[in-house]
Amino acid sequence: MTKIKIVTDGSADIPPDIAHELGIEVVPILAHVDEKVYRVGIDLSDDQLYDLIVSGHHRVRMATPSSSVFEQVYRSMIGTVDYVFSIHLGTRLGSVLGEAVAAKQRLPASTTRLQLVDSKSTSLGLGSVAISAASAAADGAHPEEVSRLIHATIRHTHVVFFVDTMEYLEVTGRLTLAGSVLGSMQRIKPLMILDEGEIVPYERTRTRAKAIEGLFTFVEDFPRVQDVIVLYATTPEDVEKLLEKLDPIFPRERVQVARFGPAVAAHLGPGAMGVTVFEGFEEG
Repeated sequence: MTKIKIVTDGSADIPPDIAHELGIEVVPILAHVDEKVYRVGIDLSDDQLYDLIVSGHHRVRMATPSSSVFEQVYRSMIGTVDYVFSIHLGTRLGSVLGEAVAAKQRLPASTTRLQLVDSKSTSLGLGSVAISAASAAADGAHPEEVSRLIHATIRHTHVVFFVDTMEYLEVTGRLTLAGSVLGSMQRIKPLMILDEGEIVPYERTRTRAKAIEGLFTFVEDFPRVQDVIVLYATTPEDVEKLLEKLDPIFPRERVQVARFGPAVAAHLGPGAMGVTVFEGFEEG
């Protein structure tokens, strides 16, 4: 049987136990805290980094792992793995994939095939793709089948979210909006959607309650839904409000609930919430 390995990065927010069970290699995102650099999830736990971000007493900046880190990961698989799918944060959201590309260019010729994939997503939008690919590989799928599954899952996975303040997204430069538009959006809690890997406004909502209602409507508008993941940063109490709304159309026992990893939360800020929807594949 062809041996397939899935690689992703820390922005995928995959729970460590699931990554371990499926053999997913997660390259950690880096956190610059004041003058020190930590590997998120290794040198600093998610909870520790969240505390540093929320406290406001430290200067916290997230950074991409270097190409040399990716090169080391890929080299460790040469000769032991037949095929590697390296699935990463959307290129419009960060430079992770660029570092992976640079690493691939330095690898020696080998029978181990390496395919790099732009997920056009982040958090469990990305994580869900990596998990699906690893599950298929574990079930004995061929590389061509895994490749088709990855790209189909990307097309059918959608992420929408809102933030308490536009400040964090504005600082990261992830929004390509005119200053006047950003100024008007500071006074509301707009829903944002990942559209082909780019963060764009989806709906203007003025209160947190309306924003949560908007998350529900986003799910409700799909003609079919296979999986729903509710994401939150610092307000788990709001998750229950959304689950109550979703229950009539998508039973709460089928909804996954997860916290944005700190690598993502650092760009969204406290109070952010979102949903990831996988609509499934068309029959036939």
